[in-house]
Amino acid sequence: MSTTDATKALGWYAGKLSKIEAGDVPTNDKDLAKAVRVFEIPPEQAGPLQRLAAEARRKLPPSRVPEWAAKYVHLVAAATELKLWNGDTFPGTVQTADYARATLAHAVTVSAADVDRMAEERVRRVDRLKAPNAPRLWLVVGEEALHREIGGPETLRGQLERVRELVELPNVNVQVIPFDGGAHSSHGVSFSIVNLIEGRQGIVYVGGLTGSDYLGREHVRVYNLAFDNLRAAALSQQRTMDMINRRITEL
Repeated sequence: MSTTDATKALGWYAGKLSKIEAGDVPTNDKDLAKAVRVFEIPPEQAGPLQRLAAEARRKLPPSRVPEWAAKYVHLVAAATELKLWNGDTFPGTVQTADYARATLAHAVTVSAADVDRMAEERVRRVDRLKAPNAPRLWLVVGEEALHREIGGPETLRGQLERVRELVELPNVNVQVIPFDGGAHSSHGVSFSIVNLIEGRQGIVYVGGLTGSDYLGREHVRVYNLAFDNLRAAALSQQRTMDMINRRITEL
């Protein structure tokens, strides 16, 4: 269905559909119900869309995340699968409170007054991985993340122990790319792939210091290929856990 035909069938003004597709405007229940009917979306796919629409309308306290990252928090909350790559640190989705505070304390866009609240928000994201309808998490990190002592040795050890606990969950897979692994597909680039509906293309999130990009369509195919290559270059989960256990002992 072309954009013109879809807009006519939905009875919307020109440009509204494009804005909703780009995530620039929220979708109310009435509009979503109409889209479900016009596009003949089956109930098993309409349900996650309805939950995502409700999550998108929920307001977060403005100090918890930068404005440009708020959309990512909503997407993660509604995700069925997350694929995360970080070269030198553990991402917010798996951080302990101490590790998060130590990381946020050095962020040039975060005020000291906001550090504790933002750290608490990250811990709640970790808790969601243990919930009944938790998303699948595929996390790949560089070996540097096991050695960079963010917050000091005690904090890093606590973070590694948290990762070890998460790996016990059936929905979590963690792998490390070792120093001696040579070149890989994503030097200098950290990214997240958020999948919202089973069997459908997801959204790529690439964050920076003052802004972020949300990528779709062909970009998602390229980033998925890059992530598959990262997983192939990384150690198996068992060898990864052996490395993490050795590092915990060293600390």
